[in-house]
Amino acid sequence: MKKYDERETLFSRIGLVKGSKEYEDFYRKNPDYQLNDDHLRGISFRDNLNEDNNFKKLFSPLISNNKLFIKSLHDLVDNYAVKEKQNISKSFSENIKEITKYYGATNVGITTLDESSYYSHRGGLSEALGIDSYNQKIKANYKTAIVFTIKMDLEMMNRAPHFEELLATEEGYLKVAQVGARLSVYLKSLGYDAFLNSSELYLAPLVPLAYDAGLGEIGLSNHLVTLEHGDNVRLGAVFTNLELEPDSPIDFGLVEFCKRCSLCLINCPTNCITHLPRIVNGRKFYKFDDVLCYEMWTKVGTDCGVCLQSCPLTQGVDLKKAEKMKDNPALMDEIVKEHLEKYGRRKYTENPLKIVSLKGEK
Repeated sequence: MKKYDERETLFSRIGLVKGSKEYEDFYRKNPDYQLNDDHLRGISFRDNLNEDNNFKKLFSPLISNNKLFIKSLHDLVDNYAVKEKQNISKSFSENIKEITKYYGATNVGITTLDESSYYSHRGGLSEALGIDSYNQKIKANYKTAIVFTIKMDLEMMNRAPHFEELLATEEGYLKVAQVGARLSVYLKSLGYDAFLNSSELYLAPLVPLAYDAGLGEIGLSNHLVTLEHGDNVRLGAVFTNLELEPDSPIDFGLVEFCKRCSLCLINCPTNCITHLPRIVNGRKFYKFDDVLCYEMWTKVGTDCGVCLQSCPLTQGVDLKKAEKMKDNPALMDEIVKEHLEKYGRRKYTENPLKIVSLKGEK
């Protein structure tokens, strides 16, 4: 079975320097990507924020230094030595989950890692950490993944695709790193090596791991969808050699629900979401045009987020109904109908939040 390869992700592809050996090697093997990737190469979506210069000067620094904070957390974890090993049983998994929540996670699951869980190669996406990792093979050195969610600010997300949405996602990534760093240091204190996966450095794609850990299901937009918060979460994971009791995947009927809802597909500004299935590493996802998606990012200067906040589960539904909707199409339709009656096609809030409102200024 073909492994996930970080070099095939969009950010890795468009980060290649045209004419470099890495560029030539990749597109010789993957020519279908080249034309569209070249169109986006060298474009930083944040530089295209649709606000005036005064707004950018005042508010872009809210998040522009997040990578520095995340780097400091990676440095802390990397420099913290593994202590004397404690004898810990697999049943300590429940404690680990509660500890991760104590550190700030919204929900936590555990899954066992194998060779197929990891990327085959790194995609060179760790410049902020001072790591040049492109083409490096990834070794499956860890046995367990502690996967967790961080709920994002819904009021901010409901301003998507405007600047508040970017504030929400960037804050989510920073909180992921903070929770993961604390958990990593804790595990090292117990005598077990740990690796912090953050927005700046991944050993594996996290959506499949979050599914395996029972945190949610894979939705039409290829994001993890949770029953309680829909798509409105960021994912984090700490890999460790502490062996723990794994959780199991859950099935609350999302595959059929997505077919009957499709609001993420309907609302997507660039039509990059489809119903068409695709199999990746033996796992079902949906065909998705990552180039069209990123083009939207470059137009608005944020990471859009319209699909995330379009999901009825993101906005909140009657959980008693949602928990019973599996194999019950009529109940699924009722949930969607209630959402449409309350919010319309999507809940969009136009007025800016106070954090970025400039009173008395033109």
